Amino acid sequence: MARSLRIAVVSLYALENNGVRHVASSLRRAGFPVTEIYFKDWINNNFPWPTEDEVQALIRLLRERDVQVVGFSVRASAFHRMASYLTRRVRHALGIPVLWGGMHPTFLPERAIRHADYIAVGEVDDAVVEFFSRMEEGGDIRTVPGFWVREGDVVHRNDIAPLVDLDSLPFRDYHSHDDKFHIEGRRVRRGDPFIDNPEYTLLASRGCPYWTCTFCSNTLTRPLYEGKGPKFRVRSVEHIVRELEYAKGLCKDIRVVRFDDEVFPIRADWIEEFADKWPRRVGLPFEILVDPRMVREEPLRRLKEAGLRALCMGIQADESVNQRFYNRHTTNRQIIEAQRIFRKLDIQSNLQVIWDDPASTEEDKDRLFHLLMELEQPFELFLFGLTIYPQTHLARRLHREGRITEADIEGVGTHAFEQFRVGLNYPRPKADQRWLALLVLLNKRFLPRSLIWKLYESERFKRDPAPLVALAQAANLAKMAAVVAEMTARGEMTPLLIRRWLNLDSLVTM
Repeated sequence: MARSLRIAVVSLYALENNGVRHVASSLRRAGFPVTEIYFKDWINNNFPWPTEDEVQALIRLLRERDVQVVGFSVRASAFHRMASYLTRRVRHALGIPVLWGGMHPTFLPERAIRHADYIAVGEVDDAVVEFFSRMEEGGDIRTVPGFWVREGDVVHRNDIAPLVDLDSLPFRDYHSHDDKFHIEGRRVRRGDPFIDNPEYTLLASRGCPYWTCTFCSNTLTRPLYEGKGPKFRVRSVEHIVRELEYAKGLCKDIRVVRFDDEVFPIRADWIEEFADKWPRRVGLPFEILVDPRMVREEPLRRLKEAGLRALCMGIQADESVNQRFYNRHTTNRQIIEAQRIFRKLDIQSNLQVIWDDPASTEEDKDRLFHLLMELEQPFELFLFGLTIYPQTHLARRLHREGRITEADIEGVGTHAFEQFRVGLNYPRPKADQRWLALLVLLNKRFLPRSLIWKLYESERFKRDPAPLVALAQAANLAKMAAVVAEMTARGEMTPLLIRRWLNLDSLVTM
């Protein structure tokens, strides 16, 4: 059924925004003419404010496409200022209503509805079709589950929509080209900006089987759906395989598939089916995310045989911090055993650590260093800055204990923009500079462990860590060059990745 309501969905600073792509696909399947706009892309630890040229390009495009309602994906609270600014500019220039969706309006709906005419709360892959169908037909949009509607000073609040059946969702649309645009600087490019990317990302599930980590946004999602469905939902293997068959026919440059689940599904029968169908019908290497509590040798062996190339596993911190502050019930012994299994199966392990947290003491950081030194090499170390999401248990506790102020919470603070991936040149206390330099050095295969221990024991670097930081930066650059060479050889290095990561003001640690 062809529809006449013309809708635009806008992704802010993310070309791979899966939320926008899923919503656009659901609306197109229902017959709505949809314009997808990718407004700027992220650059490592740098999210520059949009220029006037970029704002005018967005307004011109919406006008040329004769858009009647525009939706902004506000995927994190840190983006709310940009979204508010763009909402005001679009509304002033075009007089059309604005919808916000994403994490920010889901977690802080009372704040978001002050700026937008409508907000989507929770999963609305199906409900968004009902919302816009009623809008087109002149029906009552004020009662659609999953949406809040503001009329002047009156806000109509509705309960969340039911959880969706993941296998019923249409695949993200890569066959439509003329209705997709990327705005960056003075240029507006037509076509899907991610179709040539060598890495294809997708989700095999939604939710998390653990839900306990106090820093995680999932702790805010779970209460919304308490008693309304399973907390961890998994797509069927057949649905995933058919998506890749579809994508491979359109995205000709795929070299690797990355599953972005909180944790990759671990049910034995599911993995057996996946290990059978994936190599026969997809045949691409893939990467997954795991939790130390779920790591078992035999399931990983089956996935390795099916094409598993690498995995990411969150260590986050020493077990003392994990259990005291993060409510993350993992032990150092579980982490050590997981890494032993990865090495036995020859699976590349990318271990993730949270840095810049206000909870870890010098003793905690020392224990983390010793834990990492105990792990079997090789492994990659990914250092992330702590993002303190508003309203999380962690944010409330740290604020209550006086460890942070409101200015440190995402949406007011900008640490998530400045240190999403940790860089060595960010201003820190001397003690933290030393610890960070040691962490950067300890996973470099070309540096012997005996040297790392000597650097650790040096009293000189405790007094003045600057030479140690310089050594770590040099080792980091050498590692980065090796990674670029390896990815280039595999056909996975692109101008997009170079532009994203080669930020000389804030090189990430590798």
